[in-house]
Formats: sequence, C-alpha cells, structure tokens
Amino acid sequence: MKKIYVPMIRYGDKEFDEGFIGWGFQSMEEQIRDARAVMDIISRDGLKILDIACGLGTYHKVWLEAGHTVVGTDLSETFITMARNTNTGAAYRVENFYDLEEENEYDLVTMIDTPVEDEDVPRNVYRALKPDGSFVFQLSNPVYKHLRGQKLENSRSWKENEDRTFLLTRHEYNEDIDRWEYEEWHLNLETGDVLIEHNFSTHLTFSRLVDILLAVGFCSVSILDADGRPYTTSHEDPKNFFCVARKGMK
Repeated sequence: MKKIYVPMIRYGDKEFDEGFIGWGFQSMEEQIRDARAVMDIISRDGLKILDIACGLGTYHKVWLEAGHTVVGTDLSETFITMARNTNTGAAYRVENFYDLEEENEYDLVTMIDTPVEDEDVPRNVYRALKPDGSFVFQLSNPVYKHLRGQKLENSRSWKENEDRTFLLTRHEYNEDIDRWEYEEWHLNLETGDVLIEHNFSTHLTFSRLVDILLAVGFCSVSILDADGRPYTTSHEDPKNFFCVARKGMK
C-alpha cells in the first residue's frame, strides 16, 4: 500500500492558490473594514507598513490613499502578482514570514486573517520594527455568538464513495503538542494507493499569546475591537479582534 501525504493548505502551490482566491479570503467589504480599523487603532501619519501574509493586498489601497508606505509579502507568487497589478504604489516580494530578517525597518507590521501559532513570527516581527513600532494581527473571538453551541470534538468516520473508493476522516486534539489535527484518508483498494490530506492548527489562548509577545520583548499588548474597545469575555460580537503589541523605546 502506497501512502501519499498532502497538506490541505498549500500556499505557494499555483493550482491551490488559484482555487483559494475563489473561497479562502474574507469578502471585499470585510477586508476594507479591517484595513480602516487598523488605521483607526494605530492613528499615526506617514507609517512605513509591512503586511506579512498579505494575500491579494486588498488592504493596501486604503493605506496608500491615507499616505502610508506599504510593503507586502506572501508565500504565494500568485497572490503577489495579483497584488502588484492592483496596487502600483506598494512594494511586494514573495517571502515566508518565518524568513523575515529585517531590523528596525517598519513603524507597523500587520498580519490580518492569518493566525499566530508560535513565537517565531512575533520574534521576527519585533526585530523588524522600529522602536515604538507596533505589531497588529487578528484573533478569532472565542465567544462569537454565531458559533455558540458549536464545539470541536474528537471524531473519526468513514464512507464509501460511488467509485468504490473510501474516505476516512480523523479530527482530534493532540494534547501533547496543543494542536488540532484533521486528516482525510482517501483509499483506493484497486490501486492500493492512500492519499492522506491533512491540516494541523495550533491552539493558543489569548493569555498564551500575550505571554509569547511579552516574552519576545514587546512592552505592552492590547486586544481591541474595530472601535478600539478592549476585549472582554462578554463580547459575543465581533467575529474577530485585533491584537496590538508595541515595541518599546530604547
């Protein structure tokens, strides 16, 4: 039996990226709203902004029109090409955010609609920021009202397809490494091939994220809604909050 492992999320794979454009991004209205919210929260003129995992660069039109300098990076060459065609006033490069090596370069680093899952990205961002610069990224609201009653639970299931192949699914929480794991096993008994698609996501609580940000050097961390109001556990709206981490003066 031959096993073939394929990640479900394959940024940088041209075929995957072209398909992702049709279903993977927030709506245009949501992206413009988030771009404006970031500007309202930071409220400074003449920023040099680095947007990592920038996708199609939809936010950048808002920031460029406000007079800021924008640099966008993404792992996907497909996304970067489209962003360049949309925003001629911004600079773009294909880059994995784990490879960010700049130092004291930006007033603001943003990462919207992409989760922070470890301390490596905050550490790289901290280094890239100028003194008194800020890192702004999104967090999913854990008590969002439209998700009330939906609970992630360990599950395994299987079904037989019309073409006599079989699909086995596994959705489980790995307590040892604090990670949700989802797999789909596509079995073809005639050929003996098994295609295993997987998607793993690290679960970080708000308090754990704050600890990580402070540990890499940020002097203050706030979690705010789009209107700048602090997060509390009673907030059932909105769907996402913004985490704002500030690098201190030296």
